[in-house]
Amino acid sequence: MKDNEVVLILSIESDRDLSETISSNGISATKAWQKGDLKLKGSILKYRNFGFSIEEKFYNIPFAGDLIKKFLADINVARSIKLQSVKKLLRVVVYSYNSMPGLYYNANLLKLLADNNVDLDNDIYCLDG
Repeated sequence: MKDNEVVLILSIESDRDLSETISSNGISATKAWQKGDLKLKGSILKYRNFGFSIEEKFYNIPFAGDLIKKFLADINVARSIKLQSVKKLLRVVVYSYNSMPGLYYNANLLKLLADNNVDLDNDIYCLDG
């Protein structure tokens, strides 16, 4: 049984089509969408902008900060955070069943995010195991 699950999601959004940006930078996205696409199958909610995301899941993690550093070192993520004139968001989503991972972020990590204009968002869900 897993004690926790941590999902890291880097989302990139723009008011212009990002298809050419993705291919010309050699980025492999987990998900890509066009402006007006439905957010969820059968949903009436639609994306307001063009975008793509890169997602990775981890299980039974003691500290999320080390994971983020590893995630940001991935070639697709590293290329994506260097993009200019786009909105960038790094989401740290934690599902805790029996243990909560540490969410300590050191100054170097925060500086890297700030230097690349990447917003950081934390979502924490405490669930019965």
